[in-house]
Amino acid sequence: MSSLLRHNEGAAASLPLANIPTPQTVDYDWVLVSGFIVILTQVGFAFIGAGSVRYKNSQSVVIKVFLGLFLTVLIWWLFGYGFSFGDDFQTKFMGGTKLGGAKWEVTAYGNDYTNFVFRASGAAVGTAILAGAAAERMTFLGWSIFTLLYSGFIYAGLTHWTLAAGWLSTLGYKDFSGAGVIFYAAGVAGLILTVLLKPRRARFDNGQTLDFNRHSPLYIGFGSLLVFAGWLFFNGGVVSQGAKSQYLQGLVAVNTLIGGATGGFFSFVIRYFQYGTSNLAALSRGIICGLVAVSAAADDMKPWTAFLYGAIAALIYSFLAKVMPAAQIDDPAEVVPVYFGSGLIGIILSALFDTKAGAFYGFGAKLLGKQLLGLLIIFSWVTFFTLIILLALKGFGILRIDVETENAGIDKAQCLGEAIVFANQVDEVPLVQQTELGNLRSSQLGSGIRSGFK
Repeated sequence: MSSLLRHNEGAAASLPLANIPTPQTVDYDWVLVSGFIVILTQVGFAFIGAGSVRYKNSQSVVIKVFLGLFLTVLIWWLFGYGFSFGDDFQTKFMGGTKLGGAKWEVTAYGNDYTNFVFRASGAAVGTAILAGAAAERMTFLGWSIFTLLYSGFIYAGLTHWTLAAGWLSTLGYKDFSGAGVIFYAAGVAGLILTVLLKPRRARFDNGQTLDFNRHSPLYIGFGSLLVFAGWLFFNGGVVSQGAKSQYLQGLVAVNTLIGGATGGFFSFVIRYFQYGTSNLAALSRGIICGLVAVSAAADDMKPWTAFLYGAIAALIYSFLAKVMPAAQIDDPAEVVPVYFGSGLIGIILSALFDTKAGAFYGFGAKLLGKQLLGLLIIFSWVTFFTLIILLALKGFGILRIDVETENAGIDKAQCLGEAIVFANQVDEVPLVQQTELGNLRSSQLGSGIRSGFK
């Protein structure tokens, strides 16, 4: 029974597990390559966002994702990295050195250049998630300002408290790669953002939920698979020892794979029993749910525990995905069910199943108290500053797009046309009529001819 519940206690298990490694233990090539590949998950998030909204706004979501990436990298170079990993002068609250690349070093104890690439790419994941919460309603100017302040200050502070051995981790809060500080925090900010932006026009008119069809479930599926692959490098890159810690590196990869696969499968099954039909979007979002949950403790769980994390995360997602529209909260990309719910449950479950401090392993409920306190602190910090920023943007009139832009679609109004423009589309109706398609009724054509063909 003990072999089922605990890790191998041989030589491999004695390798250093701390997020801040000892001298000469870091595989900098591994961390750097991991950072490169995490950047590519932005393509996946762009696909997910574009597929989650109506066609007339799909291009604008991709723009928000890419703007978020570029602005996050720049603000992290100027301030975020220093706030996160600079010297805090023993306050353990927030760093104050290494701003703008000043005094970055490569020593036996660390490589600021490599660390910046990996950590900035992780920060950009948080802003990519929030692009989904801002979809179809937020102005580009408002989004840009919010991105700079969220990634450069709100998230940077959380990073120093936890991933850089700040005061919250000193209290005993545990978070392997960011289930709380990245994903749960993004879920909290996304909830506030989507509530203050209010629902899309006519989304809940007359007390009835209208059907705002997703533009492309295929995009959501393709994007989720890209994110799944990149997540292996995100969680794997946190194991900064790389090849020097083959046991831990392999364990994290296995748990990440099992968590994502389980979340996707159970979300698919649950949605089938809820509505009697298969659903690609639910399957795809379930993958992300499982990944978020296991990120709380992928280095300190057995694979069967990763299976449990993924299954429970799928249940939480399915519940919240049904509750949000019922509460008339418009969340086009389901940021709250996926990231808030899964990050929350991942951190809580880690207090039970962490092999070195969890209640299930005989360590009592002390870690549970610390995890709940950490979640409360993250919620309070993110809520307070997100509200201030968004209310200020609203006061200046740059939070939400105007009615005319919303009716026409952001792509047509502000992006020089729809995401896909067909050549000579006005002339294609007579061309279609000359083919066999011209003999078919519109009902036989499925979705019919696009509205642009007139």
